[in-house]
Amino acid sequence: MGELRYRRPSVDWLDSLPLGNGRTGAMVSARAESVLLSLNDGTAWSGSASSEDRDERVSPERAAAALAAARRAIELGRPADAERELAVLQNRYTQAYLPIGEVRLDIAGVAPETPLERSLLLDDAVHAITVAGVRGDIEHESFVSTPQNVLVHRLTSATPIDVSLTAATPLAVLTDRRTARRARLTFRLPADVAPGHEPDEPAAIDHLDGITPLEGAIALGWEHDGEASVDGDRVRLSGITRLVLVVATETTFAGIGREPIGDADGAAARAGARVEVALAIGIDAVRERHVATHRALLGGVSLSFGGDEPSGPAALDPDERVRRASSAADPVTTTDPALLALLFEYGRYLLAASSRPGGLPATLQGLWNAEMRPPWSSNYTLNINTEMNYWAAEPTALADTQLPLLDLLDALADRGRANAARLYGARGWVAHHNSDAWAYSSPTRGDASWSQWVLGGAWLVRQFDERRRFGSLTTHEAERFWPIVAGCAAFLVDWLVEAGDGALDTRPSTSPENQYASDAGPVSVTTSSAMDRSLIREVFALAPAVARAAGAGDDPLLTEIAAAAARLRPVDVIDGDVVEWHAGAVAIDPHHRHVSHLFAAFPGDSGLPDAAARHVLDARGDDSTGWSLAWKLALRARLGDTDAVGRLLELVTRPAADGHFRGGLYANLFAAHPPFQIDGNLGYTAAVAEMLVQSHGDAIVLLRGLPAALDRGSVRGLVARPGIVVDLDWSGGAPTRVALRARHASAAGIHVVEHDGERRSISIGTDAPTVIDWRTPPTSPDHPFRSRGAV
Repeated sequence: MGELRYRRPSVDWLDSLPLGNGRTGAMVSARAESVLLSLNDGTAWSGSASSEDRDERVSPERAAAALAAARRAIELGRPADAERELAVLQNRYTQAYLPIGEVRLDIAGVAPETPLERSLLLDDAVHAITVAGVRGDIEHESFVSTPQNVLVHRLTSATPIDVSLTAATPLAVLTDRRTARRARLTFRLPADVAPGHEPDEPAAIDHLDGITPLEGAIALGWEHDGEASVDGDRVRLSGITRLVLVVATETTFAGIGREPIGDADGAAARAGARVEVALAIGIDAVRERHVATHRALLGGVSLSFGGDEPSGPAALDPDERVRRASSAADPVTTTDPALLALLFEYGRYLLAASSRPGGLPATLQGLWNAEMRPPWSSNYTLNINTEMNYWAAEPTALADTQLPLLDLLDALADRGRANAARLYGARGWVAHHNSDAWAYSSPTRGDASWSQWVLGGAWLVRQFDERRRFGSLTTHEAERFWPIVAGCAAFLVDWLVEAGDGALDTRPSTSPENQYASDAGPVSVTTSSAMDRSLIREVFALAPAVARAAGAGDDPLLTEIAAAAARLRPVDVIDGDVVEWHAGAVAIDPHHRHVSHLFAAFPGDSGLPDAAARHVLDARGDDSTGWSLAWKLALRARLGDTDAVGRLLELVTRPAADGHFRGGLYANLFAAHPPFQIDGNLGYTAAVAEMLVQSHGDAIVLLRGLPAALDRGSVRGLVARPGIVVDLDWSGGAPTRVALRARHASAAGIHVVEHDGERRSISIGTDAPTVIDWRTPPTSPDHPFRSRGAV
C-alpha cells in the first residue's frame, strides 16, 4: 500500500488525516508549533434506546386505517392524498453520532513557518510528522492500537523543548482532574440532538424525562524525560526530548439498541486502566502489536496501474495531485493512474479503520465527525449509504469489517418487530431509511420519498448476505443470520398485496428520495416500484441458501417465500427504459442522484437488460454527489461501459467545491457529498474492484470494466465468489498472468474464468494457486487447467 504525504501544515479538519480501530478514532492536525488530535469514540451517540419512544406512538388501529386509506388513494390515482394519510405513521428522527473531545500539544519556541512533513502510512496505520527546526528535528508519531484500544502519540526532539498539553470536550463536563502525570475528563452526552434539516427543533437538549443519555470519559497518561507542572487546564512539560502520550476513551454504551449501563466514573476507570496497561507494556511493544494486527487485517491486497516515477505526480502532495490531474488536458487515467490506485488503497484503509468486529458499523462519516450537529446526524442511512460503506468488504478481502452489520441487524430485528406489527399489521420486523446506535426503526418525519420506504432492513440483509456468497459466513454466523432473514422475509410476505391479475404488489411503494410529477405536485408513492420488486426478489432468493447454511432448510416459512416469489412482477422495461415508479411517471429531477431502479444491475445480481440500464445512466448523466458517482462507477463497470468508467473517474478525482450535489475530493482525499461522506471513498474502492474482477454470474470475469488507458497493471488478493483469491497481471488491456486459489474447500473445484468473451474452465484448489498464462490458449476449450504452483 501507499501513503499520504504532505509538505505543508494542516489547514482544517478536512486537511487532517484519520486514524482509527473501529472504536477509537482521531483526526491528526499537524502544524510546526502544535498537534491537534480530534477524538471520536464509535459509541458516542446522543439520546438512548428510549429516544424513539419519546412521543405517543400511533395506535395499531389508527395505523391500519391510515394504511388502508393510503392504499385506496394510490389505487384511485391520488398519491398526494396517500402521502398525507401515511404521515401519521411517522416518528421524529434518529439520534446523532458526536465528537467527544480533543487533545492538543503546543510546542514553545517553534515558528509557525518552520518546515514540516506529515504522512499517513496506510500499511502501518501510523501518522508521522517531522518538523525541521533550527535546533534540530522534532518528530511525532501517532497510531490507534486495536489490541490495547488506545491512541498513542510519541514525540522526540533533538534538543530539549517545552510542551503544553491540554484536553477538552464539547460535551457537558462532569469532572476534570489533571495532575503532573495523568488527566481524566468525564462528560455526559446530550439527551437529544436534532438533525440540521429539523430547523424548528433545538440543536441539542441536555435533559429529557425518560431518557438516560450516555456518560463517558477521556483518560490520558504520559511519560517524559523533563519536568511537569499543572497550570490551570494545561500541563506544562519542560525540557523534554521524549514524550509518550496515551489516550483512551470510554462510554456507558452497552450495545446496539440497549440502554446505557454504569456511569462516567466507571467509564473513566476502564479507560484509565487501558492507559496504564499500554504504558506498562511499553510503547515499542504496543506499536509492534498494532502494526502486526493492522497488516493482518489488510492482508495482501495491492493494486498498481503501471507505477509512477518518484519525480512524477507521486512527488506532489495528494491534494496537489488531485488539482493537477483535474486541470490536465489528458484524463487522470493517463496523467496519474497511480492516484487511482492510491484512492483504492485509501478506501480499504478507511473501511478497516472505521469498522471492526465488536464495534459499531461505519456511519455516514465512518468513524470521524467534528460537529455537534453533524450533517444528517452522521447516522446510518439505509437506502444506500450504509450498505455502500460495505460493498468493498468482501471483494477486497476485508470480510470481517462487515460483522458490525450483523450486530445492527440483530438489534433492528428485535426493535423493528413492534413497528412491523403496530404500523403494518405484519409479522417479522421492519426498518426504514434511517437508523442509529439505538436501532431506530420507525419511519422518520418528513417527505414520503425517504420516510415511507419500508425496505431498509431488506437492503441490509441483502448486503450482509455477501458474506455467505463470498464464502466468509461461519456456521455460527449463519445460525444468527437466519432468524434475521426469516423475520425480514416474513414481513415482506405480509407487506405484499394482492393484484387483480394474480400477481403480488407493494403499495405504498417509493423509489428512495426521488419524486415524480402529479396533478397535485411532486409525489413519491406508487405501486411496486422497480426498487421494491428487485430487492424483495433478491431477499426471497437468498433466504433458502441462508436457511440451509443455518441447518434450517425445512423451515415452513420457506414454502411461503417460494410461493410469494413466484408471484412477484419482474421490473418493467418499456421502450428500452427501466420504469422507476409506474408507466408514464415523469421524474421531477431527471438527473437525480439515486438510481434505485437499477438495484438489480448493481449491487444486486437478479439482472436487468444491459441496454436498459445504460439508457437510464445515460439519461441521468454522469455528474452527481460523491456516493452517487461511486454507484454509477460500479454500475458502468459491471456493464462493461469502459468509456463511461473513464469519464466518471475524472469526476471522482476533482477537487471538492461548494455546489449542489457535486462530488470530488477534499484536501485529505475524503470524498465530498458535499459535505464529507465516507461512502464516496468506500464505494469508489468497491467500484474499482468491480472494474477488475466480477463474479456475480456463472463465471469469474476479468477486466470487464477497465478503461482503455489503464491498459497495464497488476492486482493482488482480490476475492471472487464463492471464495476465490485472484492475483492478476495485465498488459494491453488483456490478462497475462492469472493466479487463482480457493480460500476454503467448499470453493475449490472447476470454475469458469472469462475475459472479453473467452471462457476457460480452470481447476482451482486450496493449496498452491493455479497459475496460468492467459496468452497461452488451452489445449481445448473444455480442458481444465491444473495447478502448476506459484510462478
